[in-house]
Amino acid sequence: MQLKNLPQSVLGHGAAGAVLIAAYLLLAFLFLKKYLLWDMPWLLALGLLPLVMQQNEGQQVSWVAGILSFALAGLAAYTQAGTVYYFAWVLALWWSLGSWRGQVGLYPLLVLLLGSPIFSYVAQVLSFPLRLQLTEAATNLLQLVHLPAEAAGNIIVLEGQEFSVDPACAGLSMLAVSLLLAVFVLAHLQKKTGRRLPALLALLLLGFMLLLNLVSNLLRILLLVLFRILPDNPLHDTMGLLCLLLYAVLPYYLVASRCQSRFAILDKKLPKTLRKAYSIRIIACVNSCLVLSLLAAGIQVGKKPLAEKNASLQAFTGFTEEALPGGVQKFVNQEALVYVKPIRAFYATEHHPLICWEGSGYLFRKVRQVQVGTRTLFVGELHQAEEKLYTAWWMDNGRHQTVDQWDWRWRMVRGEAAFAMVNITVAQEQQLLPLAEQLLQKSRP
Repeated sequence: MQLKNLPQSVLGHGAAGAVLIAAYLLLAFLFLKKYLLWDMPWLLALGLLPLVMQQNEGQQVSWVAGILSFALAGLAAYTQAGTVYYFAWVLALWWSLGSWRGQVGLYPLLVLLLGSPIFSYVAQVLSFPLRLQLTEAATNLLQLVHLPAEAAGNIIVLEGQEFSVDPACAGLSMLAVSLLLAVFVLAHLQKKTGRRLPALLALLLLGFMLLLNLVSNLLRILLLVLFRILPDNPLHDTMGLLCLLLYAVLPYYLVASRCQSRFAILDKKLPKTLRKAYSIRIIACVNSCLVLSLLAAGIQVGKKPLAEKNASLQAFTGFTEEALPGGVQKFVNQEALVYVKPIRAFYATEHHPLICWEGSGYLFRKVRQVQVGTRTLFVGELHQAEEKLYTAWWMDNGRHQTVDQWDWRWRMVRGEAAFAMVNITVAQEQQLLPLAEQLLQKSRP
């Protein structure tokens, strides 16, 4: 069939969809290019996005989601937070796609959220206590079979060899990947059977994948230790992938298939004629306003002010100070490097060393909590080629120091002084804790 024989409504519909997608891609390029991480989870999310879409042209447009998109855009402009803007962009894109081609289901939303930088941040930073517990659990299991294993932070020591439970390992970095695959399985089963799982059951299945991910990681750690597979061995990452597939993805698929056959329900589809009852002009107008709202919000987010500096953390005796972008202060002397990175608000992400140093090409080893007087801080080793550095960090507002994410965020909610991430790095291990104690003395409880 030639294009000239197609109805004008079809041609106009397709052209409008192309313009709509182009507008959202332009917004992402303008305001999200520095926010998005082109890592494995994000690339996988983009690849899975068209595969998890469910099309139901009979479903009515969700005006609640449209209103919520406007609200999130307004919230992003008010808070000037990149993460809130990303949420607004995702929800608006999802609503616009639904208004253009019919409801696409909730799975595209989940995919874009699981592949986002904020999920990677949460998985990497907030999961550190979980890595310590995995290390302890693996050590206890090894001791049950009479192996002389000892746990030291996120390190398992067995007969003089050290095995680190690091976020850089393939197993732990696969958390987002495993959840993305879980969403894909649910979407695939729904397309295959034409029936959908209740939302609560779908969420429970995603929680089940989290549990399977923990189990597969525990088994991975045990296998790496038992077979003495060190990080520089190619089998190290291969073992992580095999454990993920055998102990997480495969059992998840079997359980999800069983649930799909027993509990899936048939959607009550509305006649396609009802879909046409909405005015195309009204929907086009709302979409245009939504794109303009995101444009205005993106401009506001780009104007966000620098975080306020805490007066008690602005000067360290014996150091040369340098101001860096984002309000970050850098202090240097012949023995140490200190970064003070202010936090703008309780909802903001901090410049966490686990992310910043790895972005500079370093790998963390032997990360653990230590006590310095009455304060708790994190310490660890930084490795790059033959270089080894020693680093420590904590959150500080001049009066209170903590490494608990919820502690410092809640204190900022209650109106206490803004916190800053204090990160010190030295070349000699014996210098680390004395310097940390010296800097901690500048604060008063």
